[in-house]
Amino acid sequence: MPRSLFALLYPALLLLGACDFDVAGSAHMDAPVVYREWWSRTEECSGLSGDFDRVEWLVVPGHSFECSSGQCAGHWRRGHQIYLADGWKMNEMVVRHEILHELMNGGGHPNPPFGQGCPLTWETWPAGAEPRVTATTRPHLD
Repeated sequence: MPRSLFALLYPALLLLGACDFDVAGSAHMDAPVVYREWWSRTEECSGLSGDFDRVEWLVVPGHSFECSSGQCAGHWRRGHQIYLADGWKMNEMVVRHEILHELMNGGGHPNPPFGQGCPLTWETWPAGAEPRVTATTRPHLD
């Protein structure tokens, strides 16, 4: 392969490799009915809209799973996939956090909509809404 062609293709190959995300033990899950309500609330707070029915929901056994930032409770993946650790699949903040990634069609945590607008991070979720998790025991949200 000519050096110039390799220089052009190498970044694309790295990006494709980074997009590969497969969690051992993950299984397809039918979204609980309450997820549609959480989806609507997330559309409302963000001003974004999307298609709930195109999301592929996957559950991973346990309290967390390995992801790019360490141990995660949830992870959004391009291609409309949301991975949730079994221990967090009914946690409104965790599920809505991943829904917001889907609505944004992107990663990262820009503020807004994360924080201001949609308080969907460990630090911004309203006290008393659900049991709080300490900084040392909470998994990441990707």
